[in-house]
Amino acid sequence: MALCMLAVEDVIEQLDPQEKLWPIYVMVVDDEPLLRSLLADELRDSGLTVVEAASADEALSYLGANTNVDLVFTDVQMPGTLDGLQLAASLKAGNPYLPIIVTSGNVSADLAGQHGTFIPKPYRIADAVALVFKALGVEPRGGNHS
Repeated sequence: MALCMLAVEDVIEQLDPQEKLWPIYVMVVDDEPLLRSLLADELRDSGLTVVEAASADEALSYLGANTNVDLVFTDVQMPGTLDGLQLAASLKAGNPYLPIIVTSGNVSADLAGQHGTFIPKPYRIADAVALVFKALGVEPRGGNHS
């Protein structure tokens, strides 16, 4: 058994330092199902593990039971008791180092930027994916990334 453990440790030491970070979990929060699934699918194709939520309330419910989220990408205006800015503020209060990307077509960049990195709607999916990887500080894996 000890021989197997040494072999695994040797392999881990030889990995690219970024490989030690995977899997990476991203939560996409948006009440628009098509936009949410397009972004989530592209992030999955890039090697990330993605959790989807249709509202801030759903996101908080998930995060209350699961702490494995490395970044949250959230819309601002959604149905429910909280909007995306309130979600971001709540998450930052619990973990000030959690990267949060906020998107909206109706909120100013200054206001949204107080809660995380801002990308205005409408956005290109490729731009959103690039911003996620920039915020995480890693390179995409798998898929076609031109």
